[in-house]
Amino acid sequence: MAVHFTGPILFAGKDQPRKWFQNLPIDKNPDYVVTFDDYTGVALDSTNDWTVVKDSGASAAIAADVESGVLLLSSTATTDNDGASVQGNEIFKVATGSTGRDIWFETKCKVSDADQTDFCIGLTVNFATNPEAMLAAADRIVFESDDGAATLQVITEKDGTETATSLSSTYDLADDTFVTLGFKVSGKNRSSAMVEFFVDRALVATHTTNIPDDENLTVGAMELSGNATGTKQLPLITYLRLKIDRSNKCQQQRKL
Repeated sequence: MAVHFTGPILFAGKDQPRKWFQNLPIDKNPDYVVTFDDYTGVALDSTNDWTVVKDSGASAAIAADVESGVLLLSSTATTDNDGASVQGNEIFKVATGSTGRDIWFETKCKVSDADQTDFCIGLTVNFATNPEAMLAAADRIVFESDDGAATLQVITEKDGTETATSLSSTYDLADDTFVTLGFKVSGKNRSSAMVEFFVDRALVATHTTNIPDDENLTVGAMELSGNATGTKQLPLITYLRLKIDRSNKCQQQRKL
């Protein structure tokens, strides 16, 4: 399919708006950093794309022959607090002001046992020791559910101080039922950052406090069994998408 441009192919001067790529898809547009994984391969790339942290009885793998592609985090049927996690590279940072940026995150996932699984997904600092360390990470923007209940929480946390909102029962997780989780971090031309959380693309909470803006973050996901009965799974993630608007940063560098 042909791509049609509305302006000059090359940037002609520092005072001219860069319009040549405005009709390009987001993943081809140099004003955006985009990461997208829909797990359509035959194996999880734990060398180049993801760091896998798991307990001895747990696993993290792309499920075989599942329609549309699925990343499966699975814990053993006989061990409580057994789990698996994936995390990427810490290259994403919240920024505000004239050189600020907006960040969009979205994933579609489900849990096999909603009230007996610890579950966390979103942006976080690296947690290298064990999967449950993501629950205690000092800087993060995440969706979380703790075993013993199916309640979904949204959390922003900076330097170990968090703002947490427990969502209404309308948004409780259900066994083996997919849910779309997303958030937008607004920092572009703002004096302070704001995070809007979405469930099935409906706005459910807004945070303006404890936004982690002093650390680089990565995409992370974890699951942990809440009891020793039955295998727990996050079967999980059909896609992870993250998009960062870096246009203000690019414009600032261009003017130097």
